[in-house]
Amino acid sequence: MSRALQKYLDHIMVYANRNEKDTSQIRKELEDHLLKKVADLQSEGLSREDAVFAAIEDHGHPKTIGYGLRKHQWIDIRTRGTARGFIAIGPKAVGTIAIGGLALGLFSCGIVGVGVISFSIVSIALLWSFGAAFAFAACGFAQGTVAIGLMAAGLWSFGVIAIGAESAGVYVNSWVSPHFPGQGPYPLVYLYAMMHEYLRIWGSLTASFVFHALILCSLLAVGICALFHRIRTEQLRIGYTVFRF
Repeated sequence: MSRALQKYLDHIMVYANRNEKDTSQIRKELEDHLLKKVADLQSEGLSREDAVFAAIEDHGHPKTIGYGLRKHQWIDIRTRGTARGFIAIGPKAVGTIAIGGLALGLFSCGIVGVGVISFSIVSIALLWSFGAAFAFAACGFAQGTVAIGLMAAGLWSFGVIAIGAESAGVYVNSWVSPHFPGQGPYPLVYLYAMMHEYLRIWGSLTASFVFHALILCSLLAVGICALFHRIRTEQLRIGYTVFRF
């Protein structure tokens, strides 16, 4: 079989990410199909080289074919494309726990993270959001340089309850104009008390920000280490990484 077909199948199986037994069986089936296609094209008058090129083009991009062959995985690490699994790590990650450049999951961590709970540079979450640059929490607590949420804490914070240097909300505790709840609605007073207790546990707003930043950096470091390990695995498996493809 030509080197072009071998490399094409290599890339498909990298994206498919199946176990060794499944890989050999699937690869053999794909190989038989492609060789039959090449033979048919040659019988129509194409040269061997042109027939191989046409068969590969007709079969489809290896990423598309490979993803179509994948099974759901507990841990999926991708150097390119989208990682999908219970724990997903990659440039784009979708999973229950997602770590990546763009992460989408129940728990997300990345450059941009979207989830129920998110620790990211730019963080969007339902309940708890920490964003080193920007944090948004639709129904819960947001903390970041710029924070927006039901409860928000940050340098610039906006929410029903807001704590920070520059804050805007129903109940505000800012350096400029503190506005503490008195006989306000019980749910808001309760949330305000919870927020202050949370910040008190970690010492202060600054200490809490540093603590969460350490968590973010640690999670990103785990993701980067996992990606480098994946690159090394690809090099050992097929002699190069999908970065070169």
